[in-house]
Amino acid sequence: MEDGLRWYAIQTKPRKETVVEKRLSNLNLEVFLPWLRARRKIGTRYQWILVPLFPGYLFCRLDLIFSATVARYAPGVKDFVRFGNSIAEVEVEVIQALQHRCANGVAEIQARICGVGEPVMIREGPLSGLEAIFEREMQGGQRVAVLLKILGRRTRVVLPSEMVGLTGLGNS
Repeated sequence: MEDGLRWYAIQTKPRKETVVEKRLSNLNLEVFLPWLRARRKIGTRYQWILVPLFPGYLFCRLDLIFSATVARYAPGVKDFVRFGNSIAEVEVEVIQALQHRCANGVAEIQARICGVGEPVMIREGPLSGLEAIFEREMQGGQRVAVLLKILGRRTRVVLPSEMVGLTGLGNS
């Protein structure tokens, strides 16, 4: 590692992560802003969008002596993440691990697989709001089979995995 260059977390103003990323990159600083694919309800439909993995934060590799002031006062920056009066350094291994998990800058996070027999809630579609029992994840992990009580008996229903969430936690 070049002498003095370290990774730091920078807090941005709300929803200014991309503005700060562009500005710091234009200043020839190495910036890492990991993204996450998330499903959000837009109007009446759910759509996949990209959101920052750490909203309000990004990582920048710089030499504090030469670049701290220019980074700190870039448009959209609130401040460096600090512990007390010290600017917190992020270990290079942490950055490398994040970069490894973020192919093309987008985090690849496996959805939590429910246990067989666990109660789940159908979150969208014509069966929205109904409780079911998780049966199994289908091949590829994009669909799940749940057992829904219809007309006094359990009926298997296959749904896209993002339509099903845990009942107690309200997430997938």
